[in-house]
Amino acid sequence: MRVFLVTGHDANASRKTGFHYWTEILAKRGVEVDFMTVGMSLATSFKKNSRRFGGPYNRWMPLVPNAQRFTWRPVFHPFALKPGLDKLTWPIFSLYPRLLPEAVKARLREADIVVVESGVGLTLVKQFARIAKRAKLIYTVSDRLETLSFHPLVLAAEREAVPYFDMIRVPAMAMKADFPATAPVTYIAQGLDKTAFDQPHENPYGQDRNAISIGDMLFNAPVIETLARQFPDWTFHLFGKGARLPQPLPNVVEHGEQPFARLLPYLKFADIGIAPYREAPGVDYISQSSLKMIQYTYCRLPIVAPAFAAAGREHVMPFATDADPASVSEAFRRAIAFDRQSIDRSNVLSWSDVTDRIFTLDTAPCAAAATDSNLHGGQRLAASE
Repeated sequence: MRVFLVTGHDANASRKTGFHYWTEILAKRGVEVDFMTVGMSLATSFKKNSRRFGGPYNRWMPLVPNAQRFTWRPVFHPFALKPGLDKLTWPIFSLYPRLLPEAVKARLREADIVVVESGVGLTLVKQFARIAKRAKLIYTVSDRLETLSFHPLVLAAEREAVPYFDMIRVPAMAMKADFPATAPVTYIAQGLDKTAFDQPHENPYGQDRNAISIGDMLFNAPVIETLARQFPDWTFHLFGKGARLPQPLPNVVEHGEQPFARLLPYLKFADIGIAPYREAPGVDYISQSSLKMIQYTYCRLPIVAPAFAAAGREHVMPFATDADPASVSEAFRRAIAFDRQSIDRSNVLSWSDVTDRIFTLDTAPCAAAATDSNLHGGQRLAASE
């Protein structure tokens, strides 16, 4: 079997996502895996903070046994500018699928399954369906596109691509409502590399009372500032490129972006996990999709998070959505007093579990998919809960 993965992540990134774990797991099982990175181009090379992945570009390179990577760097790709400019660039960016290299098309013709992540790859789905005629098409949603800075062409491409998919995998139940009722949507939670977590690690902390915050998506600095000032005998460790405070505080350590192997011991030996999300439209899905929340749970950390991310879990101490200081402080006090051993982690999936659920084929058409069968393929993937 050959699986073709399309993602915005670098195949050699030090911080792994589901696509990296799927590649490793499938390759070890003897599946041929093609890992294609999209979302960068010559047009954005000189932009500040533009995505820069390691080359070589535009050719297949070995990754691990049974897997190869292709970092696509065309002349341009759809990227957001300003609303007025986005309208002007739409006709140009709509030509992006025509730039698909022949080396990629050749692999697509051999693919049995094509998996596309939410992002720029969605603009290529129609092209994939025409080229990979025998393949099952899977859309795995990482985040709601509206919460990130994508060109409006990408948002439109998501809507147009829905009928082509044999499965739409969402990491949160709340996201099922984002798609038509007839779409083949199934909820499969995020996973963890449990083997890495379960290995012995040395405690990296030099003192007791450590709270950790990982990631910088929707990072709400005032939450950390409130806690650091209200609890001066605690040390707050921030991991993430954008996880920074406007002004330094003596009991806040900004580690920046770190390889997961270095971050992991800090997770395991922390006392409390913090998810300092700020409110934004459509962020209710974070309660289930947030990988940090899953990691905290597996490490049996009481969690301090805004109410919209709590989802009624006993070990998540919610604070008011507006991050009122009194509410934030009370949530942290409750986390300090919470019995960590009572935290149930039995529902946390391994990446092997997630791989099995996404890549298990069914020979019967999916009952949830009331789409034109002539659009793509015949048999569909099982959309079981």
